[in-house]
Amino acid sequence: VIVCAPTGAGKTVVGEMALHIAMERNTKAIYTTPLKALSNQKFGEMRQIFGGDKVGLSTGDISIRRGADVTIMTTEVYRNMAWRAKTGAASLANGIEQD
Repeated sequence: VIVCAPTGAGKTVVGEMALHIAMERNTKAIYTTPLKALSNQKFGEMRQIFGGDKVGLSTGDISIRRGADVTIMTTEVYRNMAWRAKTGAASLANGIEQD
């Protein structure tokens, strides 16, 4: 699910529901944010919701709990991961590749 909407429109609610559904289906999920500071904030919030052992963080300079059920990451990290998968440099199925 990709949600693009203005600030205050309720993107977080949609994202959290998608994460709950992914957890119910035993599927890994990625939650992206445009800023490192926001990723750090959401990491803390999602740990409270889903449990600290189920949530990871990847911001380009830090990676916590690689391969967690839910990974919070910046859009830049996600873009790089998707590009690597597209070019054959890495596979999304093999987790997050980080420089």
